[in-house]
Amino acid sequence: MLKIRAHHLLCTENFVNEGYSEDFSKNMGEVIEKLRENSEVKLIKDLDDICKHCPENLGDHCKNDEKVKAYDEKVLKVLNLSSDEKYFWSDIRNLTCDIIFDRDRREEICKDCQWNELCKEVETMRR
Repeated sequence: MLKIRAHHLLCTENFVNEGYSEDFSKNMGEVIEKLRENSEVKLIKDLDDICKHCPENLGDHCKNDEKVKAYDEKVLKVLNLSSDEKYFWSDIRNLTCDIIFDRDRREEICKDCQWNELCKEVETMRR
């Protein structure tokens, strides 16, 4: 079972093989491939399987811990989900697309993220 931060539901949807480093991008791609197999996922508000090669991973917490935990909380609230619960990937991905992406609510959650401009480009191309 994969452990995924709640806000990473947004990141996995907009990922286009760009990231902090080659190792980060490779790991992200591998995690996304596992998710596509409809893996069971435990949603968390802490370092997860995607954070493994992130340079902001300080070992026991994220360099921007308060900021990303706020993103996690917003995603959980908007989707009416709970942290530390298990879900099937296809269910939470569909929910994320229906409630956040299809209704243009992503920026409401993470507009101050350093990747916001790239996400906007990806979302524009998807339309």
